[in-house]
This record gives sequence, structure tokens and C-alpha cells, in this order.
Amino acid sequence: MIKNSKAVRYGLIAGIGTVAYFLLFYFINPRLMFNPWVYWASLGIYLALMWKALLDEKQAANGPLAFKDSLRTAFYIFVIANFCYYLFYYLLFGLIDPGLVDIQKSVMLESLEQASNLLSPEQKDEMRKSLDSGALAITPGRVFFTFARSLIGGFLLSAGMGVVAGRR
Repeated sequence: MIKNSKAVRYGLIAGIGTVAYFLLFYFINPRLMFNPWVYWASLGIYLALMWKALLDEKQAANGPLAFKDSLRTAFYIFVIANFCYYLFYYLLFGLIDPGLVDIQKSVMLESLEQASNLLSPEQKDEMRKSLDSGALAITPGRVFFTFARSLIGGFLLSAGMGVVAGRR
């Protein structure tokens, strides 16, 4: 059981907030969900709540937090929020609206054409073949491994926040 209830609470808020954020774009126009600005801006929800939790813990401790404690809190929040997001992703793309995979493929092919001057013809062909081979298919295993890989980046973000929180 996770001892840090603030991390659980903030992680759930971040996860639910991220799901609501993507649902907003889904209901406006599903193609917007694949806009890189929309996608990467969702990380701001995680970061804001990770930072808020660290500030709350620092205030409760009446002083600086140890790096280990900051890292643990921030990473718990990231894991919980990301679990919520990937559960939503699997349910929406895999069960509720499987047609989103086709929209995603279309958007990726358009991006590939726009970036054609940055890639060699062989690279473009390889990427196109990858998209045509069903690389975007939504399966529980693929979603789980994507979630697991995302934890590496989440750990690095949490470590960075832990360093900054310890200095302030």
C-alpha cells in the first residue's frame, strides 16, 4: 500500500484531468487528439500536480525535502496519472472507438509527407510499411509495454523535480 495519500490523490486528479482534457478534444474533433501540441501540453497537467504535491509536502515538513522523498512523491503521481491515461487510451482506442486508429494512421501519414525533406526515401518507405503493417493496433500487451516505457521518462521528470524541489 502506498503510504503517501497526497501522491495518490494528486495522481488521480492528474489522471482524471488528463482523461477529461483528451475527451474534450475527442468531442470537438478526434483528429485534434493527435496534434503534437495537444499531446505534449497534457504533460503540463502531470507536472503542475507533481509540483503542487511537492510544495504541499515541503510546507508540511517545514523545510526542504530529501531528494528521495521528492522523487518518490513525484514518481507515484506520474505512475498513477499515466496508468489512468493508458487505461483510458486502451478503452477508447481498443473498445469504444477503434476507428481512432485509422485517424491516427492518417495523421501520421500526413506528418510523414510534411517531413519528407528530413527523411531519406528508404526511411519514408520503412515508416510507411510499419504503419501499413498494423503497428498501431491496440492490444493490452502493446498498451502495457508503452505504459512501462513511459515510466522511464516519468522517472527522469520526477528526478528533475526532486532536485529542484530540494533546492528551493
